[in-house]
Amino acid sequence: MAMLRTVSFSIALCLTVSAPIGAQTAMATVRGKIVDEQGAVLPGVLVTVRALETNLTRTVTTTDVGEYYLPNLPAGAYQLQATLDGFSPARREQLVLAVGQDATIDLTLKVGTVEQVVTIVGEGAILETTQHTLGSVIDSRQIDDLPTISRNFSDLAKLAPGVTTGVGGNGETLSSNGQRGYANGIFVDGASNEWNYYGSQASSFAQDWIQEFQVMTSSFAAEYGTASGGLLNVITRSGTNTFTGRAYGFFRDDALDAAPFAGFFENGEPQFEDDAPPLDQQRFGGFLGGPVMKDRLFFFAGLERLDSSSSVVLGLSDYWRDRGIETILPTSTEDTPYIIKGDVQADTRNRVSVRYDHSKKLQVGNGGAFDTAERRETFGGPVYNIVGNWTSSITNTAFNELRVFWGSNKPPIICPKSGTGGPVHLTLGPPGTFAGRLYPGANFGCTVFTGLEGEENLNLIENFSYVTGQHQFKFGGQASQVRTIIDIVNFHDGRWIHPFDAEFDINDPESWPDVFTGNVGGTTAKTNIWGFSFFAQDTWRVSDALTLNLGVRYDLDRSVEAGNEFVDDKNNRIVAQLGGDPKVTKTNVDTDNIAPRFGLTWKPLEDMPLTIRGAAGLFYDQVHNNFNAIYIINSLLSDGIITLDATNPGLNPFFDPADPAGSREVLREFLAQNYPFFPDLSLAPRQVRGLNLLDPDLQVPYTAQYTAGVTYELMRDVSVQADYVHSRGEDQVLFVDTNADLVGNQIVRPDPRFAGTGTLQNLGWVRYNALQAEVRFRRGTTNLQLAYTLAKTSSNFTAGIFGGGPTNNARINGEFDLSEDEGPDNSDRRHNVVLNGAHTLPFDVQLAGIWTYRSALPFSVSTRDQLDDDPFADRPESRNSRRGDSFNTVDFRLMKTFRIGPKVRVSGFWELFNAFNTNNFTAFQGSLQSSIFGLPADALEKRRQQLGFRLDF
Repeated sequence: MAMLRTVSFSIALCLTVSAPIGAQTAMATVRGKIVDEQGAVLPGVLVTVRALETNLTRTVTTTDVGEYYLPNLPAGAYQLQATLDGFSPARREQLVLAVGQDATIDLTLKVGTVEQVVTIVGEGAILETTQHTLGSVIDSRQIDDLPTISRNFSDLAKLAPGVTTGVGGNGETLSSNGQRGYANGIFVDGASNEWNYYGSQASSFAQDWIQEFQVMTSSFAAEYGTASGGLLNVITRSGTNTFTGRAYGFFRDDALDAAPFAGFFENGEPQFEDDAPPLDQQRFGGFLGGPVMKDRLFFFAGLERLDSSSSVVLGLSDYWRDRGIETILPTSTEDTPYIIKGDVQADTRNRVSVRYDHSKKLQVGNGGAFDTAERRETFGGPVYNIVGNWTSSITNTAFNELRVFWGSNKPPIICPKSGTGGPVHLTLGPPGTFAGRLYPGANFGCTVFTGLEGEENLNLIENFSYVTGQHQFKFGGQASQVRTIIDIVNFHDGRWIHPFDAEFDINDPESWPDVFTGNVGGTTAKTNIWGFSFFAQDTWRVSDALTLNLGVRYDLDRSVEAGNEFVDDKNNRIVAQLGGDPKVTKTNVDTDNIAPRFGLTWKPLEDMPLTIRGAAGLFYDQVHNNFNAIYIINSLLSDGIITLDATNPGLNPFFDPADPAGSREVLREFLAQNYPFFPDLSLAPRQVRGLNLLDPDLQVPYTAQYTAGVTYELMRDVSVQADYVHSRGEDQVLFVDTNADLVGNQIVRPDPRFAGTGTLQNLGWVRYNALQAEVRFRRGTTNLQLAYTLAKTSSNFTAGIFGGGPTNNARINGEFDLSEDEGPDNSDRRHNVVLNGAHTLPFDVQLAGIWTYRSALPFSVSTRDQLDDDPFADRPESRNSRRGDSFNTVDFRLMKTFRIGPKVRVSGFWELFNAFNTNNFTAFQGSLQSSIFGLPADALEKRRQQLGFRLDF
């Protein structure tokens, strides 16, 4: 099936065009053709590129077709010069290369002498010629000038068209072209900075350490993989021949902020606190970079300290407010990240870069709008990375990149009610002591995943480039090791769900729970899996106006094998305890992940600054080890995951089809007998233990992407870009019950030894169609960028990185029917508008700001009641039929700079976030059983202010 998919897609490639903008690497590339005044190609021209800040020099000579190729250049400003006996040298000054950029610079040499240099300064647009993603480069000016309250560089990725806030990860993520947040890739200095477990950013880099980064939303080159959404391609600062440094501080206080949403409504009107809750935040930092040996050895070092004591306002229902549950809770964050980086230019052909970074971020009071004090976690721990890069020019036409990366990410999660997590947490009382208790209007007890979800990563990357004729070939491979370290509670304490906001009373049936989930067995595991990737790509300059980009990638993701070592023992225990045949099957590796990619750029008219582009490709994600961790803890090491649900006949061991309502009450009474401790399962009339399994032929999710667009340079300072994007996410994963068949209106268990058997299968899909447009204006000290995305995203599942199941969770005639879950995706924002810019006024006063408008996200209506005769949970309305609140905010910065001598500058600034104090409501309550149905339980922060200073020298 997968091979047929690849063949069919390859045929489609021949019929499809769409868009590139630059090479996919942490380095930049310059290429081009050199001709004489009659247009004849000139072989043997000596082409020299020199970095203005480090004197890094690279030289090549043009080939027999007049082409030259200079890869592996650090982003920065360069001088490019071409010389040949009998001709006047041609020189391009102030050639600024961005991260991942592939610039085509064609030159014409005129007959003359060496003294008659023809100098070109910033003339003409640079034609991008390689397979590249749609997206934007967020440069150092934007990083330094634009207001960001979190000081997290990745927040600026939302300036690019096609990017919005996402779902599907652990907390807020980025959605690129409608795909889940965990489908993105994050690369820093050419190495992954992704926490595989959640598919999110691993190490926190201070924003001031970032030189620039590239937001790549689709159609990136074959050398990039393990991402079916978008990519962030980030580079940190490096030292130069000049000592440069910075000291900075950012300060916040509740006296500077507006009072927030109080979390409830009265008479249909939102209520707000009288004052902003307590807040005291200081962020100090600095960096220093410069030469150790001029032109040869450079260093960069940075340090930051964040201390934040703040508060969160809960959206509890009136029932819990009236009982005195605290609604304003303290939170805090401490972080001291640091970075050390060295760059060595060994000679004109070899450059080595090594970076080490470390962070131990500690966040206290994490949780959602309904999570009370006893449930809000302490999260954080040591994260460190080391990455080394060696780039070399082997010959005039052969170039190499070697990269090694090692990262460790081990943040424990601690429940405040128990003061710990993992197995120690479970020894502090009988199972259920710290059980989670979820109500429509408040959550109590510990979360199910307290403990450690850690990993260690090793990546070995080798890329080789070769130029011949009009072709630039690149080949490469990667070996990746992921070591997963799991030590989590994961339902071993139990979790209870109540249908109504009523504190438990054994004498009040309305207060009884109707769902229980529990687990018994092992809680710790370590796995060690290697994966491999290979790619080949060709940039073929067919003519001066037309370039084709052809590539193919192959990924061998062996992550699904994690846990296979426990299968035999698990089957032995099943047979010994329950009889019958073995139940669990080892998971097979998906071996046919071949990803062809195609791109085209075409300048139809030589004198018109118009570029038409096109691209198409397959892009595979990775199997995140979170899924295997669930499988190992809930099944392979467990005696059986237990789910009892009074509203689901298939998960109610007391269900009697002749009396559905009575069956529900019987189970609720059964659950109430030992609440909140584990119920006595021996008293249940039917098997209640289940399993979480992986489909033995689980496939790696992927997207098929097609884009087509144009770029037009209206004038030297203004460019306009517009693209149509279609993305189809396939083989998305969710848990379905493979031990449930619907016969009539009853659930039948083919294997009576088990209750529900949640098996991770590839049944989900995501569809995304969009028009993405961008306008950029740059002149002197003025920068403006406007991004607009008109999009529609639909899907047939809501599952994220934690799995999840469909509404109709049983086979009907041997198949699962997910049609009831089809609808707008959870990340479906129809309109996204972002305007950002900065302008310097007289007297070194700068104004900068970001205006963001995003139309409302959808939400679904739900009920705990049975509305029809089938045994499934019911949707009173189609999925995501309602919309919440749009997002509208203006962030603003006013900065004044004082110059002290030729090199020292002191800047003070005032930043205003949500300047117009707009209400931006979130977390809309869809449960019909909730007293706040249809209303928001939370809101983003109101007007906030931040003061700061920056000393540059």
